[in-house]
Amino acid sequence: MNFRDYNDFEIIKLIKEGDDEAFQLMVYKYKFFIAKKIKQFNLVYDFDDCYQEALILLHKSVIKFDENYNKTFTRFFELNLINYYISYKKKKNNYFQLVQETLPAKTLSVFEEAKVFNYLDDEIHRAINELSDFEKQVYQIKVIGLKTVRETAQELKTNEKRIYNALDRIKKKIKIHLIR
Repeated sequence: MNFRDYNDFEIIKLIKEGDDEAFQLMVYKYKFFIAKKIKQFNLVYDFDDCYQEALILLHKSVIKFDENYNKTFTRFFELNLINYYISYKKKKNNYFQLVQETLPAKTLSVFEEAKVFNYLDDEIHRAINELSDFEKQVYQIKVIGLKTVRETAQELKTNEKRIYNALDRIKKKIKIHLIR
């Protein structure tokens, strides 16, 4: 059978009568249409799953299609497919948003107990000795002296941006030195 020899209404009638070959014709006819919609919705990463779901939806659309509404089957199926992919993307986005919101809370509670580090004083002193003179001053005033960034900048007669940059470098250097 060639799908070009039949229109959609004839193929649908054959499918409703139980002709499996007619459904294969419908699949062959709409496979590129389905692939195009998957690409339009940027679901290529889930292509196989989306394609299989579209075939199931194609079969459901064939069964539910009623030609008395003066609509083409292509448009009917397209609307069903668009609605399905919209809800699929929403579910996926909601799931990832939920994971992003709950994952930090879960990992913090799991790893909070294991986060205890035992460093010797000489390891910490060696890490601090890796700092530049300016970074040592910032460390002494801000971290040890518990002053704010603004107070540290005023005491060292510099701007706050330079203090923030120094704090970032201090954290990186100490982390690298202590992790070794």
